[in-house]
Amino acid sequence: MRNKNDYDYIIVGGGLAGMLIAWELLERGKTFLVYCNNAPASSNVAAGTWNPVTFRKMIPTWRSQEMIDTMLKVYPKAEHKLGIDLLSFIQVEKILSNEQEEQFWEKMAITEESKNFLDPELLDIIIKGENKKSGIVKQTGRIDLPKYVKKSQAYFHKNGHLIFETFDHSVCKPKRTSIQYKSVKTNKIIFAEGTYAEKNPFFDWLPFKPVKGDVLTIESEDLNVNKIRKKNIFILPIGENKYKIGATYHWSDKTWEPSEKAKLELIEKFEKISNCTYKIIDQESGIRPATHDRRPFIGAHPQHKNILIFNGLGSKGVFLGPLLASEFCDFLEYKGEIHPEVSIERCVNKYFKTPRA
Repeated sequence: MRNKNDYDYIIVGGGLAGMLIAWELLERGKTFLVYCNNAPASSNVAAGTWNPVTFRKMIPTWRSQEMIDTMLKVYPKAEHKLGIDLLSFIQVEKILSNEQEEQFWEKMAITEESKNFLDPELLDIIIKGENKKSGIVKQTGRIDLPKYVKKSQAYFHKNGHLIFETFDHSVCKPKRTSIQYKSVKTNKIIFAEGTYAEKNPFFDWLPFKPVKGDVLTIESEDLNVNKIRKKNIFILPIGENKYKIGATYHWSDKTWEPSEKAKLELIEKFEKISNCTYKIIDQESGIRPATHDRRPFIGAHPQHKNILIFNGLGSKGVFLGPLLASEFCDFLEYKGEIHPEVSIERCVNKYFKTPRA
């Protein structure tokens, strides 16, 4: 009979990454305990949109179709369990700058690589009285990320899988086959702490490069945008004449408070593509858990193989997370490997220094 304080896994972090792993482990019949604190988190601010195309090259991003296929299995399961709606399928509309960009879109939209993601038929659109063309990205949408995280936390808390408590790294005692944390014993511990991983003594050697982002919420009766419009920023309709406008990318500002500089930047970019009347009703900011090479950090500690990290999902967490969490849980159960593109093995030789005895 299992001791009530013995678990297969401890998960540290109650944001998107931690919740994705928790749902995976629950489905696999594993015992686990999530430690979740009330610190600010990027999951509470993120727009939750996904776009499988990089506009610079007009090609799909890394493993796009696999990501979408997995995502559209994972999130509906959470919707069913929680009894809520999370997903909305809304097109991404890219405003094209000039004739050269229009021709490039049309050329790439009929290639084998991009034909499932780019609509070859361009649309006419008027931007501040000027005739423009826009292209539609297929297989796009949005998940209500703050709702997904908060409702998942409440579900796991109610069912005894999550506690609201700050994890104390200093009393985490790894042994060869188990880990003791206070009165709790576990086989493995997974750190999914977002930007707070920079202060984790087991993984502070990894080259994180967190990036702050601000988002505005505006109200406008004459904007009339019904797609996710993109042109240096995004305009995301959220209903009742309200829109999210974002997002900024600031690497030097590590504060969680919204900044006036970011607000002015977003206003300037927004007013370049819209002359509607509007009022700002909210401004939020978060710090994305990004990395030096824009790839997630996933894998086991070089010395303590039962201490693991699942982090660095950056600004594409809702898109990357479900597939990578599934593959990570396969790895935990010795049923698969971590893809070398996201494995922390790529960083060990250069960044990890063996602690002195």
